[in-house]
Amino acid sequence: MEMSGGTISVIVASVGVFGTLASAVITQVLTQRAESRRSERGERVRIAEQQAAEDQRKIDQLRSCYVQLNANDRYYRDAMLAYAHALKSGSVDAEAAEVNTARRAQRDTRAEAQLMASDAVLQIESRVNAQLTTAYRHLMEVAGEPDSPTCQERLNRVIELLKSLTAQQGHVRAVMRLEVRATAELPDWYDPEIGPTAHRHDGH
Repeated sequence: MEMSGGTISVIVASVGVFGTLASAVITQVLTQRAESRRSERGERVRIAEQQAAEDQRKIDQLRSCYVQLNANDRYYRDAMLAYAHALKSGSVDAEAAEVNTARRAQRDTRAEAQLMASDAVLQIESRVNAQLTTAYRHLMEVAGEPDSPTCQERLNRVIELLKSLTAQQGHVRAVMRLEVRATAELPDWYDPEIGPTAHRHDGH
């Protein structure tokens, strides 16, 4: 059966209309998909930025904690060293007060650090603190005794003990620096016999 010219025109027109509608629908679907992908990428970026900000906030808090712990451990050590030398020379009043101030500051800082510091830092710092406590006990005992060659010898041993803490405190700082991302790895001089097993910062 032959189609008339009018029928053909209607068919052509219908195909054109359907093609236009289909094109519009396809274009809309593709546009929606592109917008959805952009939205998903934007959400991933937002989440990543939030996580990075949270990580940095934790690092900043840890850094503040470690700065105070390091400073007050050194302050306590230096105050006791000055007190030991003062006991040897017989002039102790100001140094005794300084030791008590340093001891309180160090105790308060350690209380905070025990809630925030890593096990690695606490492990080494606890050894330092144990020796600081030993030095403090000996100093208080010597301070309550009259001067004698025995007291002088005990003071010499306390002074050597306090001086020997310099290396251990350096190891504590090395691990602290690693954890707050001030450095990417432990220094060559780091000794696992003093600190915990050497480890490297992995970026997490």
